[in-house]
Amino acid sequence: MKWRLVIGWILWGSIHWSQAADSVMPTVLAERARLILDDNGSKPRGGRLQAQFGNGAQVRAGAGTWARAKNHPNVWRATWKGKGHVPVAAYHGFKATNLVVEVTFRFGENSEPWHHQCFRIAADQRPAMTGHVVSAWANTDNDFIETGFLLQHIRKTPKKTILEDLLLDRQPLTLKPHIWYTAMLEIVGDEALFRLGDHVAYAQAEQIRLPKNLVSLTTGATWHEIKRVRIWEATPNPNWPAKKAATLQVRNPFTPGVHRYVKPQ
Repeated sequence: MKWRLVIGWILWGSIHWSQAADSVMPTVLAERARLILDDNGSKPRGGRLQAQFGNGAQVRAGAGTWARAKNHPNVWRATWKGKGHVPVAAYHGFKATNLVVEVTFRFGENSEPWHHQCFRIAADQRPAMTGHVVSAWANTDNDFIETGFLLQHIRKTPKKTILEDLLLDRQPLTLKPHIWYTAMLEIVGDEALFRLGDHVAYAQAEQIRLPKNLVSLTTGATWHEIKRVRIWEATPNPNWPAKKAATLQVRNPFTPGVHRYVKPQ
């Protein structure tokens, strides 16, 4: 009888895991169009090895160390030893103006003085533009930028001199270690909507209209795990004007402006 219960729990866990990985968040600003890629973690990556998804789309996980999680081989754990760039996974090989990006991730506790917890989704136009068309941060305690739930546009010279840096939204954020979160970034025209659970950030700026050909995921310094990444081309959601006020009412008032953040010494 006991072995039947054990098998039952294993099957239930497998089904629950599969359903959690397969579910998608409902869009609000956008409607999903062509699927650019669906990264379920099954393909190897890391170092010079790039995972291929067909139609030219691929991911490069060069910065940091990437390895399969012990108990879930299709989950990728990113770690960092304190030198060089923190882990980045760069999805490229496509061209789009409007996008929906959905990522399921979690992070561990801070166990070293230099550890921090954050997760960023950035939509880029490389190599034509150095910086990020839209940079969406879920930042718990990384002092590289303000903490919170953020939207930013930043443009630099190839030598990293800042030409334009705009903080488009900043909202409060509460995340906990070891809990799986699904974040969604929707970009349509000059608007961007970033959501994670009850957290909502929104921006409207002409800079957001720029073409995109790369989506990068940047983690913090403690371990971070990514379960699934999906990227779609998008079209405007005809219901957005009717849903906009209700969607954004949870936000605190924020006035976009020039970003003047100074990192603490």
